Amino acid sequence: MPINIKKLTTRPYNLELKTSLQWGKGHQLAALNHVLVIAELSDGSVGVAEATPRPTIYGETPDSIMAIIQHDCSEVLIDQPIESLDDLRRADQRLAPIKNNNTAKGALNMALFSAFARSQNSSLSQLLNATQPAVRVSFILGTGKMDEVLREVQEVYAAGVRFLKVKVGKDFDSETTLIEMIRRAYEDMDIYVDANECFDIKNAVPYLAQLADFGAKYCEEPLPVRQLRQRAQVRQESSVPLIADDSAFTLEDLERELDFDTFDILNIKTARTGFSHSDAMLRRAVGAGKGIMVGSQASSLLGCLHAIIYSCQLEIEHPTEGTFFLKVKDAETIKIENGYVSLQQVEDTLIEMQNRLSSLPI
Repeated sequence: MPINIKKLTTRPYNLELKTSLQWGKGHQLAALNHVLVIAELSDGSVGVAEATPRPTIYGETPDSIMAIIQHDCSEVLIDQPIESLDDLRRADQRLAPIKNNNTAKGALNMALFSAFARSQNSSLSQLLNATQPAVRVSFILGTGKMDEVLREVQEVYAAGVRFLKVKVGKDFDSETTLIEMIRRAYEDMDIYVDANECFDIKNAVPYLAQLADFGAKYCEEPLPVRQLRQRAQVRQESSVPLIADDSAFTLEDLERELDFDTFDILNIKTARTGFSHSDAMLRRAVGAGKGIMVGSQASSLLGCLHAIIYSCQLEIEHPTEGTFFLKVKDAETIKIENGYVSLQQVEDTLIEMQNRLSSLPI
């Protein structure tokens, strides 16, 4: 019998954070109000993924994610065949007329991949050709009171993290002081920064030069996305490689950024582009000579596991933002050894989580 998509369901869930994540000009995330997306195939195989609504970034809410999947997405996907990777790509393409809804469609694609892997008695890593046995992971460090931020650094260092993504753009002097203190206290800790579009054309280049002096490996989105030509100019003059994130949500965005040559490293977030769309972006960026990293949309452990597995592809050389689960109160964790996590551990943990979550009542 042919295998097709039988049912798509959703379930809201909420997780408390140890402390809120603050970034940019007034953004704050106090809790994870997320959605489980469950895909069931006609042979009984089930896959589960995490949708991460971010109203201030994508305009999605838990209610909108559940509604779009249960109605519009189900309407075009139910009864569609899922017997090959080509079928998975075609399912992703069938969602293209449904505009935006980034994390809803991304989670749905990852849930279908997981269900298909089970159907084939395979693993996600095999489907994705992810063969690196371990990857380096980083932690997203938000802004806040100096003592509280340094306490969080101490906690994640003790957990095994050796790479930090530091949010900057509010108070440059205090932020560089923080970076200097971290570097002095933890000599084996590497750092890159995320300006979240908070610099301007007058200060971006000198700020980037100072950040380079403080050891920053690269900087994400120094200028507002709308300032396309200015961003291209800053990239030419920057002392550190620039990361594209907010400027490259989709493959179409990526083509524009490549045309203007605005970045050095593409931050792929599987939470918003799933696996199929992420793959298309990865191949295009690598073909254009750009580096690749895998980012986090402040995911819980489930989303982090999907991101880490995806990042085990050989083309991905930069750190993976796969440790946000450390910020979740009383959360499940995985072992981080000297900055790295193993693919085998991640796959084993994901299988256990999929078994448990797929059996929850809807």
